[in-house]
Amino acid sequence: MERIRVGLRILAPVLGAGLLMVALFGTGERTLHRLTGAIDQIVDRNLAGSVKLSDINTRVQSVNARFNRLLAVKSAGRQAVDVDAELAAITAQVNSLASDLQSYRDIYATPAQRPRLDEILRNLSDYKSAVAWVGSMLGIDFASTVSFIEPFGEVFNRVQAELTGIVAETGKDAQLQAEEATRQAESTIRTFLYSAVAVMLGIALLAWLIGRYQQRLRISSEMLRQQVEERTAELRKANDGLAASAETLRQLGDAGLALTATLDLAQVHEALYHHLSGLIPMDAFGIAQLSGDGRDIVFEHFVLNGHVLPTFSRSTQGAAEPAVRAMRLAAEVVTLGDDVAAWMAGVAGPVEGGRIRSAVWRPLVVSGQVLGLITAQSEDVDAYGPQTLEILRSACAYAAIAIANARSYRDLEATLSELRATQDKLVQQEKMASLGRLVAGVAHEINTPLGVVLTAAGSLYGGVTDLRDAIASGRLTRAALEQGINEWADLATVVERNAVRTAALVKSFSAVAVDQVDGRVLETDLSVLLSDVVTLFRPALDREAIHLDFVVTDAPVVQTVGESLTDALTRILANTIDHAFGASPGGRVTLSATAAGNGGAVITVADNGVGIPADALSHVCDPFFTTARGNGHPGLGLHVAFNQVTQRLKGTLIVESVEGNGTCVTLRIPSLKG
Repeated sequence: MERIRVGLRILAPVLGAGLLMVALFGTGERTLHRLTGAIDQIVDRNLAGSVKLSDINTRVQSVNARFNRLLAVKSAGRQAVDVDAELAAITAQVNSLASDLQSYRDIYATPAQRPRLDEILRNLSDYKSAVAWVGSMLGIDFASTVSFIEPFGEVFNRVQAELTGIVAETGKDAQLQAEEATRQAESTIRTFLYSAVAVMLGIALLAWLIGRYQQRLRISSEMLRQQVEERTAELRKANDGLAASAETLRQLGDAGLALTATLDLAQVHEALYHHLSGLIPMDAFGIAQLSGDGRDIVFEHFVLNGHVLPTFSRSTQGAAEPAVRAMRLAAEVVTLGDDVAAWMAGVAGPVEGGRIRSAVWRPLVVSGQVLGLITAQSEDVDAYGPQTLEILRSACAYAAIAIANARSYRDLEATLSELRATQDKLVQQEKMASLGRLVAGVAHEINTPLGVVLTAAGSLYGGVTDLRDAIASGRLTRAALEQGINEWADLATVVERNAVRTAALVKSFSAVAVDQVDGRVLETDLSVLLSDVVTLFRPALDREAIHLDFVVTDAPVVQTVGESLTDALTRILANTIDHAFGASPGGRVTLSATAAGNGGAVITVADNGVGIPADALSHVCDPFFTTARGNGHPGLGLHVAFNQVTQRLKGTLIVESVEGNGTCVTLRIPSLKG
């Protein structure tokens, strides 16, 4: 029994220690599992929230880039874009972003993050309203619409910065919470170890078990720490990738705006090179177009290692030429290694520095038409991967539109210059034609009386010679002398009459250039002046059986040069009597006058005659233009009247006529009161 009692005394502490060890082991293991689960839940929750928020941030940038691209395409004048559909799609994307951001706020956001997320939601709501406003105003006032939407770029920068900051804070918070949980775990382990050492002091078996358990805890803690570090690194890498994508989208948007903001082709080339060099690896860059005859590809702009090369061309006959393949197939061509080096050597000779090892050739296509191509080349053989090529394609889409606009503007300028030159040539031809008609009219009108005078003078000279010979020979008789005197008197009368006619023609020609010395400006009652003109023409009107209606309203009195106005009206009425009714007797003429503003007057001379042909109407006021030159009309009447009205009276004279429906001459006479 004693042996049993001793054994029980020995076993009791051992059993107690074992039970306590078991309890401590179970409690420690449960605590470790609980802490491990808590850490996993914290990391998983924060990682899921960060990934979701990062996705929302990327979609925000995609919406902004899509809207900027719509504005750039709209500024280029492309009518094929369905603006309403694009705006509806953008609005739908904004609604989806707002819904997902609200879900993130309710599930993952901390109390400190929620006010910031509410502000972002309000910015998205304002942006959706701005999109709706742009949809209503884009086709009305594009410039004001663009200036209105520009502040929203800053809004999106703030939204991106806020979202990126929340993502970074979430990751940092997850790391801090995991470190705190690790510290708690280590504290629990230390507490457990101290208790186990105190209880199991001297018990080797329990010490061994404690050692094993401690080893397990350390392994688990290290694994947990590694998992936290790995997930934190993954989150940081994801954030860096999102930031890089957002920056690329922003730079592409800036490139699109810069390219479509100018119509100068050289500036388009420079802007494209400047923006692409910051987006993709590029040691050489070129822009080319097809020559006019289609035989060569002309590189208008080529930069190698920062140096601009002179313009050069490549024949389209070379089947292996990558530029030829790209333009013929209207497809992207990528070349590597020796092919690129050989092409560059043929263009620029031995290249200083590194060797070009990769190149991409991208055609510029607008509405199915290949305008040219862009090549980007690098010393890195792996420079142009899928992501880089996608960036180049987007930039080329902007560049194609900008280059098409610039070339169209250049062609329009050339066409406009040609039209101006043609216009100047036509004006000069018209002046020469008027001068020719003037010279021909003067020659025709003066040659006839001068010819008669010369003939009569020749006859007089011959008669006088015959008389002198008859006197010298003694053959002169009284009858011959009387006959000679009568013939000489007739010839003298012919000479005098034609000389007077020539003098009258010269005086009439001098009236073509109106005397620039100002006449006397007097207060002229048009009812009296027009009555005197009608009285002057009454015999001619009666002779031609022409009825004249004389209408004066408002008793207009004008400060003007009465003599010049009388001369102009006299010539207009004479022209009407001579030409308005042709060979047909009768007709009706209406002479009217009415007061106009500022002390002026309007005078009209209208008839119901045969009218003026359309091809002659524009020349009726030209000097020496007449349709009845064979009837002795020199063609100066309306021209002199036009000069008197426009130069001396400072008014206007307009002739309106439809062939077969009469003619109306309108004089607008201003007041010449100083």
